[in-house]
Amino acid sequence: MKQMHNIQDEVRDVSIPAAGVAFENEFMSRSLEQQIAHCDHYELAKYFRERLPEHQPILEAGCGSGRWVAWFVKNGWQAAGLDWSEACCVRARQEIPGARFEVGDMRDMPFGDSEFGAIVSLGAVEHCPEGPMLSLREYYRVLRPGGIAIVTVPYLGLARRCERVLNALKNTLSRNPLLRRLLGKQLAIRTFSEAQRETLRGYAADFMFAERGWDFYQYNFSKMQMRAFLQEAGFAIVDEFVEFGDEGILHNFGRVAGAYDYERGVVSLSTIGKALRGLLPVDLIGHMLYYLVRKDIQNEKNV
Repeated sequence: MKQMHNIQDEVRDVSIPAAGVAFENEFMSRSLEQQIAHCDHYELAKYFRERLPEHQPILEAGCGSGRWVAWFVKNGWQAAGLDWSEACCVRARQEIPGARFEVGDMRDMPFGDSEFGAIVSLGAVEHCPEGPMLSLREYYRVLRPGGIAIVTVPYLGLARRCERVLNALKNTLSRNPLLRRLLGKQLAIRTFSEAQRETLRGYAADFMFAERGWDFYQYNFSKMQMRAFLQEAGFAIVDEFVEFGDEGILHNFGRVAGAYDYERGVVSLSTIGKALRGLLPVDLIGHMLYYLVRKDIQNEKNV
């Protein structure tokens, strides 16, 4: 039975986020079989094989299409997935026998205390406007003593910082209601200022224009910021590195650097992109921060 736990005494927004709708549309537009086939050449697949414990149940928090849950089951793990998208979970249940899928919120998961030996969270916690702490504390709660979590988040490295500065003026103009009216663009029911008020101050937040207007999309975190969140949640950091250099080139330099090949599930870099990839270190341009953390029971009284 799920025990009471102290997360945060605040009212949560249970509405479906615009980012979630966009992800659901993307996942449901492509066959699950194709998505699962791409897992073997994913950059972190080798780390999963090396780091995830055997004979321990694994939870993927924010599992999306369920492809990684399927991959875990295929490779001999007992696995479950959690996602807010009912459509994705229904399809996953139909196409992935032997796995468990639950519809729910990472910030208040429908699992018991110490139910899993490992958690995998790939690009998930950054999509909560109040920050990642609610989700990270839930990860800590449902992990067994000594259990591990693999967490990735968008990396606020030097290249992304520069890209954000260069795009600041364009973003400001695109959010101006008068300019949008003059250009014949759709006006926002929900203003950018209203969306911004929901986010943490001092953090690099991205926003998107959706059906109801401006909506929060995600945070980009520095190493210092993410370390602080993980340690506050009670985790001991075992490993940290920047990964996904090809994706970083694409995200930071745009179409001139290449495009994403959805058929093969990889980034296809242009000549310019390949040159940049060879010149720039991954710590400068990497797309995601990777963390391996452990449930440190010595810190449990502080969580």
